[in-house]
Amino acid sequence: MPIVQVILGLRSLIVKAVIFFIMAALLAWALGGTLFPRPEVVDYGKVTFNGTEWWLRMLAGGDQPGAVRWYLMARNGGKTFPQPHLHGDPEDVGWLDATGPVVADNVLYVAYQTAREGWQIAVFEQTAPVSRIVPAVDRLSVERQLARVRDGLPLQGRDEERILREALLDIDVPKVPDAQEQVDGR
Repeated sequence: MPIVQVILGLRSLIVKAVIFFIMAALLAWALGGTLFPRPEVVDYGKVTFNGTEWWLRMLAGGDQPGAVRWYLMARNGGKTFPQPHLHGDPEDVGWLDATGPVVADNVLYVAYQTAREGWQIAVFEQTAPVSRIVPAVDRLSVERQLARVRDGLPLQGRDEERILREALLDIDVPKVPDAQEQVDGR
């Protein structure tokens, strides 16, 4: 007899738990959310390269509130997938930041930042796999390199970029008098 009472108690508990989750789901839906958070998805500038459509996808939030992850996506024949040669690891949490993709001279360029390697530029001379990865100094360097390839110029290496930047920063710029010096007549 006591076993029957335990079973009836468990059944009652299960029914109440199911009703609770249904009510919670309805309340979340009515308030415009879900019980289980999903990341917001934003797709950026699509380009076509070798018959495949490429773009960057940003995922924000979800099970990691405040986290932003970037992926290089491709669509060929109606199927959309992350670029497997750059996002092959199932544990991959995406990139910290990204820019591109840029198609120039029948070559696809996309730049991204990871926590381990920093900024890099992936170069695709064919749809897959990635042809080479060029390290970059920082975001400014990446934008400069992508502007170069848009203008038909080749990518520069990290060392060449650093030398050019140091040379630019060492240029003597004539001092322009500020407004107070002009008023004082100095």
